[in-house]
Amino acid sequence: MARSRTVTSHTPRAPSPPTRPKVPRRVREQQMLEVAERAFAARGFHAASVDAIAEGAGISKPMVYAYFGSKEGLYRACMGRARERLFETLRQGADGGAAPDEQLWLGLLAFFTFVEEQRDSWAVLLGEVTAGTGPFAPEGAEVRREIAGLVGELLRGAAEGEGLEPAALDMIQPLARALIGAGESLAVWWGEHPDEPAERVALVLMNFAWNGLGGLVRGRAWSPGGRERG
Repeated sequence: MARSRTVTSHTPRAPSPPTRPKVPRRVREQQMLEVAERAFAARGFHAASVDAIAEGAGISKPMVYAYFGSKEGLYRACMGRARERLFETLRQGADGGAAPDEQLWLGLLAFFTFVEEQRDSWAVLLGEVTAGTGPFAPEGAEVRREIAGLVGELLRGAAEGEGLEPAALDMIQPLARALIGAGESLAVWWGEHPDEPAERVALVLMNFAWNGLGGLVRGRAWSPGGRERG
C-alpha cells in the first residue's frame, strides 16, 4: 500500500523594502544648516519656520531640535558656519608679501567678495538681527570685534609703512571700527545696487579709508597696483 505524502505549501515572502543608507551626522547637520541659512536670510529669524526648514531638509521637526536644541540654537549654528566661511575668505585673500596698502586693499576686497559670493551667510552673520540688543547681539558684536581687529592690523601696517607718527597709531583701532561700520552700510547699499562689481565697491571703501573725502574732492585716488594718483 502506497504511503500518502503531505505536501506543505510555502507562501513566498514579500521582498524587504530597501533600507536607506544612514546619513552621517556631520552630513545631515550641514544639510540642515544649508536649508536653515537660506530660510533665515530670506525671511529673517522670526518669520522663518522650523517646520519649513525641516521639510526642506527632508527630516522631521524633532530631529532639528535633537541636533540644535532650539530655533535659537539653529541660528547660532548658522552664524558659526558663516563666520568660518568669512574668515576663510579673508585668509585666502591675504598676501603677506604685498605692500602695506595693498594688504589693506586685499582685505577689503576679500570682505566684499564674501558678501557677493556668500550673500545668505552675510545676511545671517551681520544682518539686523545680530545688531542692537537682540538675542544674537553678543555673537554679532564678537564677530565685528574680530573683523575690526584684523582690519586694525592691516591699517596699522599701512600707517607704519607710510611713516605715521607712533602717537597717532592710538587712533587705529577706533578707525578700524568706523571702517567696519562703513563696510556694513556699503554692503547694504550694494544689495540695492547689485550690478556693481565687488572690486568697484571695495575700491570705494579703500579710497574713503586711504584718502578720505577731502582727498577724493581734490581728485586723489588709490588704485590696485598703481597706488595713489592725483
